[in-house]
Amino acid sequence: MKKTIIASILVTTFFGAMAQGSDKTTDAHDNPAVAQSIEDKRFERRALEAGTWIMPQVMYERMAQVAFDTFGGNATNTVYYYAKPMTYNAAMVTGNNNSPYVHTYHNIEDGPLVVEMPAATDTNSFFGTFLTSWHVPLVDVGPDGADEGKGGKYLIVPEGYEGNTEGYIAVEQSTNRGYISIRSLTKTTSEEDMARSAEYIKGLKIYPLGGEAVTNHIVLDGVDYEGHIKFDASFWESAHKAINEELIKADEKAFYGMMKLIGIEKGKPFEPTDAQAEILLHAIVQLKAEIAHDFTYYAPRLWGEQSQWTSPVDKEMMSTNATYVDDNWNDYSSRGTTFTYYFAPPASLADSKSTTYIKGVLDSKGRPMSGDYDYKLHIANHEDVPASRFYSFLTYSMDNGAYIAGADKIGVASNETDFVINADGSVSIHWSSNCDGSDYTNCMPITAGEEWFSLFRMYGPSETWFEFVPPSIERIEK
Repeated sequence: MKKTIIASILVTTFFGAMAQGSDKTTDAHDNPAVAQSIEDKRFERRALEAGTWIMPQVMYERMAQVAFDTFGGNATNTVYYYAKPMTYNAAMVTGNNNSPYVHTYHNIEDGPLVVEMPAATDTNSFFGTFLTSWHVPLVDVGPDGADEGKGGKYLIVPEGYEGNTEGYIAVEQSTNRGYISIRSLTKTTSEEDMARSAEYIKGLKIYPLGGEAVTNHIVLDGVDYEGHIKFDASFWESAHKAINEELIKADEKAFYGMMKLIGIEKGKPFEPTDAQAEILLHAIVQLKAEIAHDFTYYAPRLWGEQSQWTSPVDKEMMSTNATYVDDNWNDYSSRGTTFTYYFAPPASLADSKSTTYIKGVLDSKGRPMSGDYDYKLHIANHEDVPASRFYSFLTYSMDNGAYIAGADKIGVASNETDFVINADGSVSIHWSSNCDGSDYTNCMPITAGEEWFSLFRMYGPSETWFEFVPPSIERIEK
């Protein structure tokens, strides 16, 4: 009898709970506000992941479209270049002011393009790379590249191209759009060497195969170029343009499906409702914070507890040659972080011997670095830095990855005439929002209230460069 009563109670309790849960579910479905909340949260979740995935394309779109809009030119026969070392006006991400940059932003949708590369000379050469719009490196150029410094003609063709490529170094590109990123290498940055570099750059030509061999060379110096990602409503406009102009990556269609769910689809207009636009804006602000967090912590420290300096990128970039695709996974999240703050990895990424970069994004106590404080780095012996050519420090904003806006000195380098080596052979590097009002040597301006980071570049690094433990950047306590 007791068993029967207990069983009856359990059954009654179970079905009562079922009924109560069913009522709650029905209430949720019958409540428009609850239903809308579910849809809005899902929409934002899709936007965050889709935004992370499309980040490399938005970076390319910004680099190329801002160049077209600001300087003119087109995607078939234009070379953009700096005739002098870059200043803060060149607001591209993590740029290098020790050698002028040279770029093309090209499109092979209408046919292959010819690129004529000049031969290296005793005073001038190129170090650069052909890349897709996803920033996948294809082939390096110059003395360390496919032409071995002898110069020659490259031919950018689509994958599976069956035309005649005899006499060319063929570069198969899996995307419609791509770019060439080159650094023009000179002995110094003197006016004489910069004038010689500008003339040498004019030997670089790009034009359609079978077309007129005419190239438009455009100088970028002294003009604001905001070639970095904007984390505002324009982000989604750039994403929509990229989806429509670029070939579909067949192995990543799930991500295109995610883009579709937020209203961005190839061949269709992007017309979010006011409510969706508000969610998209909130999502991109949140995504900016997530990307900055990942950039701060995703790269491994190279010297453990001895130093806060890290690899500039995570190990996945190195192991996949910047594709972020393995046989077993697609690390779109780390790829999105990397190509928010970087562009143009070389094809020889894993075994590059010309330059070594390390990143300083946390101070000696593991704190993000802010323009509200002054900072220093002290190298006990200048000769200990394992760089046979020279070394440099450059400073960037965490907000957009570009140079500090308005800074009159965006970096310091050991081969510059104003670089100060102390009497005892040591070197002191400083960062301050008041460099001019201090007695700091080798001081780079930072902005009060703005977080920043630095890249330490060693040119001509020794094979044992990692045996040198770089001192951490220290906050100057006052």
